[in-house]
Amino acid sequence: MNRIILSRKGFDSSAGGTASPIFSDGKLFSIPIPQKFPSPTRYQDLKFNGMTGKDILKESSVKSVLPHNYCHYDPLLSEEIGIFGQASSSQTELKNNKVSSEDLFLFFGWFKELTKKGKDLHHLFGWLQIENIIEGDIKIKDFLDKFNIQHPHGYGDTSRYTNNAIYIAKKNLTLNQKSLPISGHGLFKKTHKDLILTAKGSSRSRWELPKMYFLESNNIFLNRLSWKDESNCRVDCIGQGQEYILNAEDNPKIVEWAVNLIKTHG
Repeated sequence: MNRIILSRKGFDSSAGGTASPIFSDGKLFSIPIPQKFPSPTRYQDLKFNGMTGKDILKESSVKSVLPHNYCHYDPLLSEEIGIFGQASSSQTELKNNKVSSEDLFLFFGWFKELTKKGKDLHHLFGWLQIENIIEGDIKIKDFLDKFNIQHPHGYGDTSRYTNNAIYIAKKNLTLNQKSLPISGHGLFKKTHKDLILTAKGSSRSRWELPKMYFLESNNIFLNRLSWKDESNCRVDCIGQGQEYILNAEDNPKIVEWAVNLIKTHG
């Protein structure tokens, strides 16, 4: 595992305009961003924790989209096969930073405990370890057809995507070529302080990473991020970037961090 990618997904200030919910039972659901053109999924098709998509929108006080609107439901982390799609400059960024098989995506987004009027948080919600990467519309559609899967990066007219790619999850999490009895993709069960990137008492984009794993790191940020206060492992996550790539090759402690999160909260 040479790269760990903190991948921003779900509603944000420009797409959706509100936080995804942390429910009263501690479970959390990343509301996918809206999509103007046809997609395999409308908001009303979403299901989570016994709730319909319509219920989720109502519970979250979402007014920017309606139940019949299309959504970009990606990544797929609760299915038998985990899939994440990327394209355009974000895919180029992943490729240029040599993201490849065995590397790990940790997905995060903007969340809030709505019933408690909680704080705005950047919160991890799922993971996907890469088995292989499929590039190009034809190969993507062939793979999805083979397994009878619908995914927005292989649905309908995909010419709108440049550098189109999908990332397929490993069946089991693998570390040092050893397969662990843990799924290679999934959703974290409930909110927990370990999964919150936002520093206590700060705005959601000011992070505090655990010193046990991140202190005295070596060239850890390969793009976008930089230390705001290195001695306290604080960093500002600003802008609308999607992929924040960490150098795990030279910093094996962060692999331990990520694997422990999955073992404990996955």
